[in-house]
Amino acid sequence: MVRRVQIGLLGHGSYWGTIDGHVGPETRAALREFQKLHDLKVTGTITPQARDALKIAIKKVRL
Repeated sequence: MVRRVQIGLLGHGSYWGTIDGHVGPETRAALREFQKLHDLKVTGTITPQARDALKIAIKKVRL
């Protein structure tokens, strides 16, 4: 999920870090920038609203 968010942020020009799947300082900063630019609540975290704006779906796993 984090990798997909990083790739989405990269595509929107908000992220320039490594696609590593970790929510580190660069990813949090990119999320804050993206959220601000898209009039979302600025948290620096992967919120459902940020995922929706990035068009990232959640894969449901059946157990």
